[in-house]
Amino acid sequence: MTENGRKRIYAIVFGLILTGVTLAGLELLASLEAPPWPARALRSTPPVNVQSSDFTGLADKPWIFEPYNSWGMRDKERGIAKAADGGFRTVFIGDSYLEFQLTRLTVPGEVERRFIEAGQPKAEMINLGISATGPRSYYYRMRDVAFALSPDALAVFFFSGNDFLYDGQGYGQGILPSLVSEAPGGSILGNVMPNANWVLVNRLRLSEMLTTNKPVPQEFDTLAKIARLPPAERTPALVRHVKRYYYPDLTEQQIAAIFGRDGDAFWQAYASGKVDDESLQGWLLNLMTKSEVEQSPYFEATTKEQAARLVKDGDIQATLSWLTAMDRAARERGVPLILFIVPPGTVDPDYVAYWKPWPRFYAFNVIADYRQDRLLEALARTQIRYVDLRKDFAGVRGAYRRSDAHWTDKGVEIAANRVYEELRKLEKR
Repeated sequence: MTENGRKRIYAIVFGLILTGVTLAGLELLASLEAPPWPARALRSTPPVNVQSSDFTGLADKPWIFEPYNSWGMRDKERGIAKAADGGFRTVFIGDSYLEFQLTRLTVPGEVERRFIEAGQPKAEMINLGISATGPRSYYYRMRDVAFALSPDALAVFFFSGNDFLYDGQGYGQGILPSLVSEAPGGSILGNVMPNANWVLVNRLRLSEMLTTNKPVPQEFDTLAKIARLPPAERTPALVRHVKRYYYPDLTEQQIAAIFGRDGDAFWQAYASGKVDDESLQGWLLNLMTKSEVEQSPYFEATTKEQAARLVKDGDIQATLSWLTAMDRAARERGVPLILFIVPPGTVDPDYVAYWKPWPRFYAFNVIADYRQDRLLEALARTQIRYVDLRKDFAGVRGAYRRSDAHWTDKGVEIAANRVYEELRKLEKR
């Protein structure tokens, strides 16, 4: 071998060693900021500290401040290993329908309470619900964390409002996984350098939670105060907020025409003084305004036929592929899985009536209804065990929050009753 050849080999070897040491050092540094497993593998952004200054002035609602556990989940502390004398253990996987902070109750917590009241004090319903996530994240959360908890059953919640994927985003589609991802198990860096992946997702705002809406300092508190202003002052204050932080190019008159529509109708969901009073949120104001000012067929779908023209077969198949992958992984491990399909707010007459003055914003519900119909048809041709919760909620008033379409405490109770019923069937098998 020539001298130049040896030098080239030495340079390559030295470069590889230097790269490895550098990456190891970066991962070590990242570990000083990233949380330990399983928190690191569960959520890409820490849960909101609901006792922070963002919530000043809401001390009259102490029930909002339910603490999170060390995993970053809205749940009591749990152990990785199931106790030798433990009871029936179910892991719940889903989005904000499991985590939602602004209701007193959670579905896993209520199901666990029902088991305990039925004489099973050691039953565990572990909550792995994370807001603003979807089926791709559910799959990796199940594969990388839930199975390690030795569950007796898995309960996966799919929300028809925003959990659908698009053609080309299905399981196994694409040549390579993404470099960085909020679902670490689905990215290259997340598998090799999980701490660095976690830090990058946070710093670059790559998670769905961090990209959904722009950050506005203490917005929750600001909007809560606006909702409690005298009636004549509320809409003008809201208009100024939307113009300043979201749509500076619109006139105040244009924005006021949206939120002042049909008199005081918009404010019916707020400042009622009830214990489960709804909370005004920035993302809702943003989307309401967007639906009125942007030209898109997705804001014009008022009928099933119009929705059908917007939904592709590939969308349904891409979504189904992740649900099928979850079911297949569970079957391979001998863990029964139940998929619960959460309907949009169209099932609640109060929700439907509230949004009549804003048909362009309501259009996403029409599309969600059609997508759910298509998904249920596809699920019926599989072996996936699923439950259509639309049957439990149809026609029930007050089960959905009119503002953000999450379940009220009443809705949580309805869902918990059905989930408990289904899990008891599995337990007795």
